[in-house]
Amino acid sequence: MAEFREDIVRNRIQKCAFAAVVAIGLTPAAQAAELRFATGFPASHLLQKNVWEPWAAEVAKRSNGSLTIRMFPGGALGPAPATFQRVKAGVADIGYSLQGFTSDQFPRTLLVEIPDVARNNVTATRKMWAAYDLLKDDYQGVKVIGLLSTGPNVIVTRDKLVRVPEDIRGLRLRVPSKLLGDVLGSMGASPVFMNITEVYNAVQTGVLAGITTGTSAIRGFKLGEVIKYYNDYEFGVSPQFVVMNQASYDKLSPEHKKIIDETTGLNFSLRGAKVYDDEAVIQLKEEVDRGRGQAIKVSAAERALWDKAIKPAMDKAIAERKGIDTQKIIGALRAAK
Repeated sequence: MAEFREDIVRNRIQKCAFAAVVAIGLTPAAQAAELRFATGFPASHLLQKNVWEPWAAEVAKRSNGSLTIRMFPGGALGPAPATFQRVKAGVADIGYSLQGFTSDQFPRTLLVEIPDVARNNVTATRKMWAAYDLLKDDYQGVKVIGLLSTGPNVIVTRDKLVRVPEDIRGLRLRVPSKLLGDVLGSMGASPVFMNITEVYNAVQTGVLAGITTGTSAIRGFKLGEVIKYYNDYEFGVSPQFVVMNQASYDKLSPEHKKIIDETTGLNFSLRGAKVYDDEAVIQLKEEVDRGRGQAIKVSAAERALWDKAIKPAMDKAIAERKGIDTQKIIGALRAAK
């Protein structure tokens, strides 16, 4: 009987303690959770060390270790082109990749690739977030926590110096998306869609004459070892995403949701965009200073030739986008600050 009474007293004390916690606006400690973050890129990738890992550390610190993010780089949970679907299916809780890998999934977002929309990644990132309401249908079934870009894309080649559009005729060039492939193909090049992680061997062995990429990729993918010429005509940026499985987010505690919400979004995306913009300049300069690469600065007259050459193909590619209001989206992206 004494033990029974003690249990009653103990239960009443526990209930009172819980009521007191609620009364002063606090909640019991959030249940520990771990989120799996998948990327199809190596652990040496620029954003891995400069953005993803610092973000994971910040989340752990804010949650006193009750919410952790475990990294799976290098395609451990699937290749880069499969990342979006892997996250949507719950194979990973969070994933980072490029929309250009699966162009049909992201017809709205990929309009940011149009060269006159944005000339750098910080600008492109701000524009995508400003116009997000017009892009959000590309991301049904997931929670978008990051939207940024890499680039701007330029033509870099192994042996042939490219200065004007005629110089790319017959060249096999890697492209990051269908839009840029259509544009370069219309100008006489032979576009090849290929993951950036595969281009080193392809260029080294002569399978590719060159690639289109942002110069921030030089160091991470050792392009300086196989590339000599860097043309500075900008073909636009390549958008990227960080998405979260909706169910993984929904089952988090309110405290953990708040941490995710406060540490992601525009500012989170801008951190990555700025890394890309800064490194594009730094890494190209490194190659030139080492005497291993040659930067080709096109003249105003040559730039006009490129502008004229890409316009018909760009207009055609835009016109072929069915089922979306392309002009409204492009107008919003161009107007956004």
